Amino acid sequence: MQRTAAAAERLPDLSAVRLAVTAHIDLKSALFLQAYREAGAAVILHPADQATTRDDVRRLVETWGIEVTTPAACVEWGPTHTVEMGGDVVVEAAARGYGGVVAGIEMTRTGINRVAGLALTHPVFDLDGVPVKNQLHNRFTVGSSTWHTVLARTQLSLHGLAVLVVGYGEVGGGLARTARSLGAIVQVAELDPGRALIASYDGFEVVDRIGDRADIVVTATGRTGTVSAEVIAGLKDGCLLVNAGHSAEEIDLDALGNGQDVVPAVTSHRVGGREILLFAGGHVANLAAGDGDSLNAFDITAALIVDSAGWLVAHGNEFPPGMHPYPGPS
Repeated sequence: MQRTAAAAERLPDLSAVRLAVTAHIDLKSALFLQAYREAGAAVILHPADQATTRDDVRRLVETWGIEVTTPAACVEWGPTHTVEMGGDVVVEAAARGYGGVVAGIEMTRTGINRVAGLALTHPVFDLDGVPVKNQLHNRFTVGSSTWHTVLARTQLSLHGLAVLVVGYGEVGGGLARTARSLGAIVQVAELDPGRALIASYDGFEVVDRIGDRADIVVTATGRTGTVSAEVIAGLKDGCLLVNAGHSAEEIDLDALGNGQDVVPAVTSHRVGGREILLFAGGHVANLAAGDGDSLNAFDITAALIVDSAGWLVAHGNEFPPGMHPYPGPS
């Protein structure tokens, strides 16, 4: 991951910075955490999802003096800046009325959706909208790593299977195109007229609801409750549910109830006399059941994450409170 290493060398002195980070704790995120610490920042870390946390990496970052804790503890610690996947610390800071954050970065669409509804007292910059994140990472990398993980854990191929991709943003588009290249018969469920038109131009049948035709339903909307109890009740017997979005809340897990292990990373649930299969407990598939994105592909994203922190500290306080496109180096 040479781009990330080069970005780390470009970081300014961060010794005056108290940085709260929300991230999936794996080997690749350890690299940007290490870069922040070596630049002098005090860092506190909240796991974006316990299901994607690697205990060996957690122990490693703790040896660097990084406490791994809750959003509430992160706010009590008194951060000056945030870099997040999901917005948990910013949401907690707003709930507590904490005004010590100077500026923040948000890397995911889930986080942007959450933070955009807050009465922010500081600027937050949308890193997900940067082309190398949105058009490269989201469009190509996530779809590839998600399907590689699903196929490796289930020992299935997609040949001849009906796959329904829910949401045709960049992640959904990547999932659909990759599934088609792997032999699936692909539909797209998308309510936004513009995105639906793009999906049709890409050659996919577009539907406005999640029906009972799919062998596999994969969600990538970044929104809570996309696969609701009502949707689950109408799924095909034997349908496999996969979440490629940031939060397990995209799927109504309560509606599935308790399940039984089928193979590692797959559980079987009985809903209305039908069997519904759930992948990785509904957590983000490529990280909860696999190793996430490839090292060389994520190198571009991690370098952006490192560079953005340096820009944030130097220039973030020049903007008014609220959500902003990220204008820094990319």
